[in-house]
Amino acid sequence: MAVSTTTFAQRMDKINSGKTTSWTVPGQGLATVRDERSFLRKSSVKAVKKSTQKKRNPLMYVAALAVGAVSVIAARWIDFTYLDTAMAFAAAKGVDAAALIGNVPTSLTLAVIISVVAMFVLGLRSKQTVPLQMAGFIGAVLFEGELVALAPEVYARFYPQSWIADMMATASLLT
Repeated sequence: MAVSTTTFAQRMDKINSGKTTSWTVPGQGLATVRDERSFLRKSSVKAVKKSTQKKRNPLMYVAALAVGAVSVIAARWIDFTYLDTAMAFAAAKGVDAAALIGNVPTSLTLAVIISVVAMFVLGLRSKQTVPLQMAGFIGAVLFEGELVALAPEVYARFYPQSWIADMMATASLLT
């Protein structure tokens, strides 16, 4: 353990003076997040750059909502497009993939994996963005049928008409 060259009283005096490398409130110790943001509004550009309190881009909240929804839509497309090919490839190698997968909902599993990967890649790990991403995810799971009913021509580029008809049949709000 390192031995300090200053006494406790000297260190407390330095903290209370407000002349430290950390954000402090004279007489009260380390500053709270609210105090630090208050200081930053009145500070120079140099002090703002040194701060640990970075402003969040408001588009991150919209991105979190969109990432949640897009992960479900992309997972359903990947499942629809490539699951049969993957099963045939596994069968050619002598693996009974249907028995391995069992009753696992593959599109939902893929959606969760895509959403978690996007969360880490895009840095959407804050207390504010994770619930928004979950809301987009749940909204897409529950209401993709309504999206298909609103824009069937967009989905027609990726899916056959039978799939679009099935999804439009599940749309409950727009019928």
